[in-house]
Amino acid sequence: MQVTVVVHAGRKARQEVDLPEGSSYFDLLNELKINPETVVVFKNGVPVAFDSAVESGTIDVMRVVSGG
Repeated sequence: MQVTVVVHAGRKARQEVDLPEGSSYFDLLNELKINPETVVVFKNGVPVAFDSAVESGTIDVMRVVSGG
């Protein structure tokens, strides 16, 4: 399955990723070498759980910035 991933981390980086059917969002982040503790993943503007199955289309990955 082919998905488009847009990573928002200071600037937008768009790339196409080919994943096996049934892959989770955790698998996607692993493929992109992104630590899941540092991002929130959105599909159609709605946050998704990392263990749910990836659906084809465009996925947004936003880096989380925190501080104190």
